[in-house]
Amino acid sequence: MDRAALGSRIKEARLAKKLTQTEVVGSFITRNMLSQIESGTATPSIRTLNYLAEVLDLSVEQLIGAEESSDLALLQEVKQRLREGALEEALEKAVALPEAFADERAALLARASLLRGEELAQQGALPRAAELARRAAEFSDVGVYANQNIKAQALLLLGQLAEELAEYYRKLAEP
Repeated sequence: MDRAALGSRIKEARLAKKLTQTEVVGSFITRNMLSQIESGTATPSIRTLNYLAEVLDLSVEQLIGAEESSDLALLQEVKQRLREGALEEALEKAVALPEAFADERAALLARASLLRGEELAQQGALPRAAELARRAAEFSDVGVYANQNIKAQALLLLGQLAEELAEYYRKLAEP
């Protein structure tokens, strides 16, 4: 999603309605955030896009443009797969999210990696589970949706997996 084009469309829609930034933001977002969105220096969340579309009497598709609506559909699909527990699919699709959704991509990858890592740990697939736990910890530090709770859970899982793997290799080394 081209932030500058999106910001320009939002500003044009606001001006066409003869609304000030303060009138548009209400109590939902700050005027400063709307200014950053309109100038193309910030990317609104899906929730903010929905809010702005409603206030400006437009559809989200009209705001983001036709070419970006497929990116938005992909983001919604990743979220749906995560809700359904289709974690491998969510991981595969999240990687394909464009740079404009970097914050959302990191948050989704962190959560899906942690959940899939926990599943694999229970199934005994320890190396893959450890890799996913490590990725969850990394992704949980990225962007505005950084989540220290996911990071803590991932690190705890990684520690447990390290102990299990150490025990496994210790038994292999015994004569």
